[in-house]
Amino acid sequence: MIDLSARFLFVFLDGVGLGAATDENPLAYSENLPFLSAFLGALPLGNSRIFRPGLLLQPIDAQLGVPGLPQSATGQTALYTGCNAPQFRGQHQTGFANGSLRQLIEAHGLFKRVLRLGGTATLANLYSPQYFYSIARRRIRYSVGTLLNLTAGLPFRLQSEYEAEAALFWDITGELAHYRGISGLPITPKQAGERLARVAGQYTVTLFESYLTDFAGHAQDWHQASLVLQRVDAFLESLVNALDSQTTLVISSDHGNLEDLSTKGHTLNPVPLLAIGPKAAAFAGVKAITDITPTILDSLVLSRAAPGAIESLKDYETTQKLR
Repeated sequence: MIDLSARFLFVFLDGVGLGAATDENPLAYSENLPFLSAFLGALPLGNSRIFRPGLLLQPIDAQLGVPGLPQSATGQTALYTGCNAPQFRGQHQTGFANGSLRQLIEAHGLFKRVLRLGGTATLANLYSPQYFYSIARRRIRYSVGTLLNLTAGLPFRLQSEYEAEAALFWDITGELAHYRGISGLPITPKQAGERLARVAGQYTVTLFESYLTDFAGHAQDWHQASLVLQRVDAFLESLVNALDSQTTLVISSDHGNLEDLSTKGHTLNPVPLLAIGPKAAAFAGVKAITDITPTILDSLVLSRAAPGAIESLKDYETTQKLR
């Protein structure tokens, strides 16, 4: 039986790790994160561990025991399924989740499992017909988050939802939305936070994905990184202030990048797990990105669900071995 009073908002920030306080780490400067550093009482660094009522911040593992640098496709699949996707693939996989990773998303995707429990789920990101046309023409491929929504049979938010203030573009403010054929004026980070809070108040689990941070990290541009972090910080301030008392905000990433501008690539640093709200304490045992989805699902269950409602990676691997 599901706890109908509990809600989760999962904000995915691509390419954010927790690194040392160096000159190459824009997260080590409070002027880039004025709200977050004041709210936490500390800067989000590699040794950050904060635990108080309604708030948790800790570093978690993104490498998952697989040699090499963590990558987007396997990292995001691990986040949204609870499965060790790089172990499943035998390597960290960059880019998109076509091929065998789709099997994990189909079988273990967070949205599908929330629906199976009797809850509701939504992807708050704005999409366009142009995006799906490009997919059909094989000009681009599905992202992990897109497949998460698609395999659960859920609708995508389009121009009409954006005009109704019920969707956000991945850049938070919508300044880049016209590149996807979306019309409309950009919004402020404050408006974006308020908008996402309203959406999250209507669903058991809401996901919003932003890729700004990863792009800034790859660019190795301090000015760009500072502006991106300031936008994210203002967005999070508005979001935290606008969320209702029943919604727990969960923020994490798939791999490190932005925290070390000395390199163009990803890093081996842990990624942050930040939980704010009534269920924050439930995430104290999370050690790796594979633990987030199971923790959300466990936190929603009041009593034992029907057999098969919550599947573990161990069950999945056992099934595969028997085939």
